[in-house]
Amino acid sequence: MSSKSIALIAAGIGVLGLAVYLFVQVRATPAQASAPSAPSSAPHAAERADRETPTPPPTPIAKPSIYRPDIPQPPSSPSDDQHPNLKADASMDQANKAYDHGDYDEAISIAGKMLAKEPTNVRMLRIMVSANCIQGDSNVAQQYYEKLPKGDREQMRTRCERYGVAFKEPAQ
Repeated sequence: MSSKSIALIAAGIGVLGLAVYLFVQVRATPAQASAPSAPSSAPHAAERADRETPTPPPTPIAKPSIYRPDIPQPPSSPSDDQHPNLKADASMDQANKAYDHGDYDEAISIAGKMLAKEPTNVRMLRIMVSANCIQGDSNVAQQYYEKLPKGDREQMRTRCERYGVAFKEPAQ
């Protein structure tokens, strides 16, 4: 038998031995339970409670101003009194999320409420046009389309053509 054959046999035995070792170690390590089970004894229950205690989320670090370091940063949680547009921004974000998730009725509802307060809000006008196009309501889409600036009308025209909605240009 050649030394090359002996080396290959030794390597094979080594790999087999390593595989057996890993198998034994994996079998000896308890798996994480997906649901908590009833404690069998008090010491084990205390150990389990220590493992199951959730860790608190990390504290966010304030981002420094990259443009003007001499300007103080806004407070981390400003009140609505300090920033009255926070509530409006949150509502617009909610309308966008509803639209993005395909909940067009919810997006239309939120956008309609926002437009009642601010009829020239282009972001909400775009949601109203697009969502109504997707739902096939070309009359309502046309009403909001006419309120959009020209550049936005061109984009909405292209988007709504995919859903079979064609717009008439408003008389000026």
